[in-house]
Amino acid sequence: MPLSSTDLKKELINVGIAILIFCMIQGILYATLGVFPPYRVISSGSMEPVYHEGDIIFIKDIAPQSIENGDIIVFKARNGTIPIVHRVIEIIEENGNLYFVTKGDNNPFSDSYYSPGIPESSVIGTPICKIPKIGWISLFLRRII
Repeated sequence: MPLSSTDLKKELINVGIAILIFCMIQGILYATLGVFPPYRVISSGSMEPVYHEGDIIFIKDIAPQSIENGDIIVFKARNGTIPIVHRVIEIIEENGNLYFVTKGDNNPFSDSYYSPGIPESSVIGTPICKIPKIGWISLFLRRII
């Protein structure tokens, strides 16, 4: 049975309200965490057992000077693809700049994205919490589109 014009208007209003609520939540998270978008979906198993593929993490801005060995950071990949979430295993200070050598907990070797390490300007933030597995929907859609 087709929708009447009144039902269609109600549905459009509901969709508009849902979009408005989503944008408000995004804005509140951005204002609170200082990162946009304030969440990412884990798309590999490189950080298992801490983060699994399909987990959603929320990211908070962090001053590079406060990062320590053992911290997990989110950083921009050199090729501009999906940001990477790995653990800092060494910090290098060179010419007044900080560089972070990183490694996925489930990877055998340290990352070689940058040399001598991830520059502080590429650090997006640090994960503060996760929601397990609900990111699978996003991963599924990325793979079929």
